[in-house]
Amino acid sequence: MKLASKNVLYSASILPVVAAHLIVEAYCDAKPIVPVHHPKRIKFANESKPFTVHVTKYVCTETPYNESELLQCKTILRRNKPALFNISVHVPIVLNTFFFEVKTYYRLNDYQQFPAEIHTEVCSYFRHPSEDILSRHIMSVMFETVPHLMYYCPHGNTTYHAAFWIEDRFFPKSMPAGDFRMDVRFRTVRNITILAYRIYFSVRRQGIWKSLIEW
Repeated sequence: MKLASKNVLYSASILPVVAAHLIVEAYCDAKPIVPVHHPKRIKFANESKPFTVHVTKYVCTETPYNESELLQCKTILRRNKPALFNISVHVPIVLNTFFFEVKTYYRLNDYQQFPAEIHTEVCSYFRHPSEDILSRHIMSVMFETVPHLMYYCPHGNTTYHAAFWIEDRFFPKSMPAGDFRMDVRFRTVRNITILAYRIYFSVRRQGIWKSLIEW
């Protein structure tokens, strides 16, 4: 009986040591997360713009997803502050290649595509940032709002949590007034959607109306 008690005590005392060893071993085997270095990213100044941007809502689309699980998708409207997009998505697969797509639409009688579109492979872009002004601009917004997600591939095999927003200072110097919709999509190399959402927003100007975009 005494021997059995000693064995139980020994097992209880060694379990934390074994567990700690396993945690350390797993941590050492995991590849460290390396933040993306983007020396030419835009630093957004708090300059006044001749327009104001108001986000109406964020809406997740194409659900349910086959390669990921959407856990939360919520618009939070705030008084005198930009609306927040609270989103959580679990991506169980490892991503060494995945694509980021953005299309912008301007509403006349219906939404018509606007000349502002992005289609880029994220891992490659992080390694070799493009000089394209629109890609650089949108990636700079992501550095500002979700810096914890801006790291070199591999991505995936985790649950992503983000509180994203857009505001006046993220936009070019000039924007046409009106109602807009921005469609954002992340997809795998096999064209399977990981996450997709739409941003509905309006631009209201003061003074003379200018056409298209002035960077």
